[in-house]
Amino acid sequence: MFVFCSLRGAKHNDNRTVILVLIQRMRCIVWMVWLWCFFAAFAVQAADRRITTDAELKQYLTDTPQGQSPLDALSPGGRRRFLGELAFGRRGLGSVPLDDPSNELTHPQVVRLFALFGVEEFAQGSGISPERQARIQQERLADAAARGCGIKDCPESDIEKRYDQLVLVKPDFSLPDARRFLLDGQRYDRLFQSYQTPAKLRAVSSPDLRLLKRAGDRVVSYSPTASHLDDLRNDLDEMQQRHMAEDQDYAGLYQALVTSRQFANAETVARQHPALGVDAAPTLVTGSVLLKGQPTALSLDAQAHTMRREAFDLSQPLRIVIVASCHFSEDAARAVESDPQLRPLFAQHAIWLASQSEAFQSVAEWNRKLPDQPIHVAWQDSEWSMLDDWSMPTFYVFRHGRLAKKFRGWFDVQTLKQSLRDAGALR
Repeated sequence: MFVFCSLRGAKHNDNRTVILVLIQRMRCIVWMVWLWCFFAAFAVQAADRRITTDAELKQYLTDTPQGQSPLDALSPGGRRRFLGELAFGRRGLGSVPLDDPSNELTHPQVVRLFALFGVEEFAQGSGISPERQARIQQERLADAAARGCGIKDCPESDIEKRYDQLVLVKPDFSLPDARRFLLDGQRYDRLFQSYQTPAKLRAVSSPDLRLLKRAGDRVVSYSPTASHLDDLRNDLDEMQQRHMAEDQDYAGLYQALVTSRQFANAETVARQHPALGVDAAPTLVTGSVLLKGQPTALSLDAQAHTMRREAFDLSQPLRIVIVASCHFSEDAARAVESDPQLRPLFAQHAIWLASQSEAFQSVAEWNRKLPDQPIHVAWQDSEWSMLDDWSMPTFYVFRHGRLAKKFRGWFDVQTLKQSLRDAGALR
């Protein structure tokens, strides 16, 4: 909208006219400023407007015409899964579904999608290239033509229905993590084992093959068993035969090999696919004597770029194990480091521990920032079976090998001290 102030016809040699002209000009300026403020406030309000509840999402889906939402850039199945995975909490979006956006959208499209919910920062590093997106679109068009339907209205294939079941199941967080991951692995086996043979893979469509590979990426992230790794390799081999695979497609396999401590095989994958851009894992050197029955973890030496597997004795009079690595965990570690009562207690009795899947680069960064509170990486989470919850931060206090108290979350120093007093670890 534009404001046009016409002052034509004014006689500037007439004092009265000059005054009227000035008044007109002032009114015009005031009106323009008012309009500018109104539209600026409206723009700020619009920019600040984001979807924070289920009710707001339903209203948005009802009010937004087709083709005018960032959601429309997703495939029908991707959109359905993305919406199905959304979960709102008291402060807005409680979880950010990355799976379908990261595999279907370019980075700017992911940013626009996440901006609907005010979580643009989680788009960092997500998205595919326009060229990859165009190839995926061509695969979907070819599949739709072969099936005699439109790309937007083709019914779901059997594989996509199974993938929906894998992705949209609600995790039962009341179960110990090990039990939950076991059940998730078994669910994957029931859904996809019948397709995981070379002959079956050759017969599936390219869109379905991508979904099978994504299912493989998902299962090896929490259950990197030999059979699951073989499934993922078979999916990637078939993609390679069809010239569908890019170096980035091997990221899940590489990480699973590192997580399962197959460092030589992981190095081979990294060497064969240099565009992965992964940092080489530290060199594993001989560590302390490993006693049977004691859990082990990797201790990193960032300067030497080495790591050492060490055993940790929980049968001592006091051991405090903290599952950590997120920024809340860092906040807790900084508070411990700056507190004269907690610092010596943790230096003597605490073990800051990251899950086996933690990136070594993140561990090195933690240790650089918090050298007096170093973090270790579990060799295998299963060795630490006494820890039933790997959410961060979770504190476990052991007395002579027996769990005295478990508490979760970081609030403040006084809350931490009170919890430790309750466990008999602090006076």
